[in-house]
Amino acid sequence: MSDSWEIAAWRFEMISPLVDDKLTEAEKRRILSDRTRKSVQWPCSSPKRPIGRSTLFRWMKDYREKGFLGLMPKVRKDKGLARTDRSEQVNYALGLLYEEPGRSLTQLMIYLELEFGELSMSRSTLSRDLRAHPAFLGILQRRKAAGKKLRDLYETDQPHEIWQMDAKGPFSVMLTDGQTIRVHVLSILDDFSRYILAAIIAQAENIQAAVRVFRLAASKWGIALRMQFDRASAYDSEVFRTGLAFLGVHRNWVKSRNPEAQGKIEAYHRSLKRWFVKELPNQEVVDIHHLEALLQATIALVYNRHHHREIKMTPEQALARRLSTRRVGAEQLAQAFKIAVQAKSHPKTGQVNLPNGLFRVPTRFAGKECDFRYDPVNTDQALLIIDDAHQIPLEPFTKKHPFDFQKTEEKRGTGQLQKLLDVWQGHCRPNAQPGFGLPEVFRELSRLLQRPVPIDQREAAAIEAFYRQNGPLPAQPFHQAIDKTADALGPNRALKTYLQYLERLVKAQANKPDPQEDSL
Repeated sequence: MSDSWEIAAWRFEMISPLVDDKLTEAEKRRILSDRTRKSVQWPCSSPKRPIGRSTLFRWMKDYREKGFLGLMPKVRKDKGLARTDRSEQVNYALGLLYEEPGRSLTQLMIYLELEFGELSMSRSTLSRDLRAHPAFLGILQRRKAAGKKLRDLYETDQPHEIWQMDAKGPFSVMLTDGQTIRVHVLSILDDFSRYILAAIIAQAENIQAAVRVFRLAASKWGIALRMQFDRASAYDSEVFRTGLAFLGVHRNWVKSRNPEAQGKIEAYHRSLKRWFVKELPNQEVVDIHHLEALLQATIALVYNRHHHREIKMTPEQALARRLSTRRVGAEQLAQAFKIAVQAKSHPKTGQVNLPNGLFRVPTRFAGKECDFRYDPVNTDQALLIIDDAHQIPLEPFTKKHPFDFQKTEEKRGTGQLQKLLDVWQGHCRPNAQPGFGLPEVFRELSRLLQRPVPIDQREAAAIEAFYRQNGPLPAQPFHQAIDKTADALGPNRALKTYLQYLERLVKAQANKPDPQEDSL
């Protein structure tokens, strides 16, 4: 008896009580529940598993329409062969994983679409192809299992009912000039949709950063009914709590030393660590402003558009661009968080030193101790308080123009996050220099060896070691170096031989005195 007949006989055995007219409906329901609950041994399959309810109904329908032959498995017309050659996409995805093993399928699909355009394969197909590749074992060895914690959740009924604010960090970022900075990411999350309403990069988790990120969210979306944050000094300060009270935003009470109250913004921080923080070692960052632009692109194109398992849709779809019913004007928003302070000005120059900068008071107030209100974020805004009804705006003692600078070249760095930033800013991909990392090195070596690269874990590890030691590599010079290697060594050489020759070319280029040289 062939395997197809055995499978059909087994399927008939599973559904035979369900198609028996002598049994009552109650008995059939009991048997159906038993089939879908208990694990059974399937033909041509080693693990035991229960039969799906829809699967049983489909077999019953096929049996009633076509008889016993309808239970035989259908023969694939393509004989089980792949409809398209996916080796290039799979090898590129392997390069992305060897570059950063913690990348998720969501990230891989986005990066593959940026490189190859619309994909014909699904997430499950990509996952299956990756796990079947011999080099995937190296990915598993590089990953570390993370422990999971149980937590309680509660849901709001509509957007902007509760906002959650918290900071991620500090973490270190190396800039292209060799300087290392430690930064935080401050974010505001909508409790209903999990949408990130605003996020910034700050060098400290202080009152200035807290006010700045709140103003960004409130100016675009309105204000929430309630806010929830931990007992950090910036959020629990009198200035921040007074500003929220002025705007009519209720602060949820939270217990001190209880950092994970709900788990929603903590889950976002885990995604942020995987999709942004772990990407930074593979991305060139020019300065803190470039870093914040990369953050905005990652949140807009990756986090806010990823399918959230809890809400069964993307945060962007859940929010649906709905604004808060509580809107405030720009003047109210600016006044809410201004800080009151007393200070004495210089009697001759009228200069007064406030925490946000130097200002000049009118002549009649020079040398007197007065009441002032200053803005913790904007260094050019302060008020001299006469009484409750009269306030005098002050001018900075030394004119400062933080945004009056000569136009320079656009800040760019090699890496996958730069590709996201290009798309987010509306740049045309053919005109933008793409990131050139380990996936592109795999592809160039495939062209050199005239076969898919890598073919196994050992080969992938050798290429990764070469890239870690000599990267990052510019795209066009490396492409020329591959051509030069092919001309010098010819075909059918070992991968190690090609890598040694390429390393000599890279070191020779690094030792050249002219930094503007284009070729390796």
